[in-house]
Amino acid sequence: MFIQAIPSTPIGKDITVSGYLDFYYQMDFGRPPHVQTVNGRWYDINHDSFQLAAAEVDATKPVTATNRFGFTVAILEGSDSSILAATEPGGVKTYKDFSQAFVTYLVPIKPVTTVDFGKWYAFVGYEGLDSRTQDNYSRSFTFTSLEPDYMTGFRITSAVTPMLTLNGYLYQGYNEVKNSNSTTMTGAGVVYAFTDKLTATLQGYNGKESDDKLNDAGSYGGIGFPTPGASWVTQGNLITVYQPNSKDKLAFDGTYASAVGKGVWNGEAVYYRRQIDSRQAACVRVERAEDDDGLRFFSGGMILHSITGTYDYSVSKNLLLRLELRRDFASHPFFDASGGPSSQRTTLTFAQIVKF
Repeated sequence: MFIQAIPSTPIGKDITVSGYLDFYYQMDFGRPPHVQTVNGRWYDINHDSFQLAAAEVDATKPVTATNRFGFTVAILEGSDSSILAATEPGGVKTYKDFSQAFVTYLVPIKPVTTVDFGKWYAFVGYEGLDSRTQDNYSRSFTFTSLEPDYMTGFRITSAVTPMLTLNGYLYQGYNEVKNSNSTTMTGAGVVYAFTDKLTATLQGYNGKESDDKLNDAGSYGGIGFPTPGASWVTQGNLITVYQPNSKDKLAFDGTYASAVGKGVWNGEAVYYRRQIDSRQAACVRVERAEDDDGLRFFSGGMILHSITGTYDYSVSKNLLLRLELRRDFASHPFFDASGGPSSQRTTLTFAQIVKF
C-alpha cells in the first residue's frame, strides 16, 4: 500500500501521537430512498447528510537498534469504525475501536528484519482506510469489495537490499480478529524498486475462509460470502507506482481471487495524481471490478466500472479540503435510486480532513 507522510507530535522520548478528523457531505443524484443507500461503496455510504466518517488518534513507538520493541495503536471512532468491522466474526462492536493495534520487534540480524503481532491494515491492495494517505476520497470498488481491509496475526518484513523487501504473513483471515474457522491463512509479498521512480509490489495469500455462521452484516465469515460454508481462497495482487518527478504519480492496482467451489473475482484500477502547486492537487482514477459468481456484489455476472476525479486544496498543513465527482456504471441495474435499481450513478462529495 502506498503511504504518504503523516504529521506527528512527540509526547516523550520515543512515542509520537498523530490523528485526524474526516467529515463529508455526499449527494447521490439518483436520490436513493434512504440515507445509507449509496450501495456498493464502503465508508462513503451516506446520501444527502453530513457525516463524521472518522476521528482517529494514533500512538507509535518506532523500533531502534538500542530499543528493539515498539508498537502502533490507532483508536478509531465515527462511521468508518463500524463499517470497518461490519463482517467481523467476533461482533461488529467488539474490536471496532481499534483499527490497528500491534507490537513490533526489530530482530537483531542482518538484513534489517521486523516482526509485527496484532491487528494491522491488510497488505493486499493500493488503497486503505486512512483518508490522509489516499489519492481519492472515495474508495474504489476494487478495494471495497474485492480486497481485505485488515488482518490479525504475524507479519515479518525483511529489507534484503535497498531495492528488495520481502514480507511473510500468518493471520486469522480476511477482516477477522476472531477466526471464523479452525485454520489460519498464509501470505507472502515482494517489493522491488526498479529505480528510485518505479516500484512494483507482488503479493498474495491462501487459506480457508468463511464458515456456517451469519455475522452482523448478514453474510458468512469476515470475508463476507453470501452463502454458508468454508472455502479455500487464493488471492494475488500486483501494485505498481511510477513517480517520474515530484509532481506526477501513476499507479496501478490489479487483483484476482478464487474460492474453491464458490467462484472467482477480479479487478483493476489505474490512478494519475498531479501536484499542481504547494496547495493544490488532482487525481483521476479509472477502474473495473468483476464478480462472476455474486460473491462480492451479491449479484452474479456483475461488472462495475467507475471514473473518479478528486480535487484537493490544502488550506494549511492541518486542513485538507476535497471535492470529488464520481460516475459509476454497472453491467445491469444495481445502484439504488428513487425510481428503482439503476445501471448508472453520479455522486458529488465534499470532504474536509483535519490533521493533528
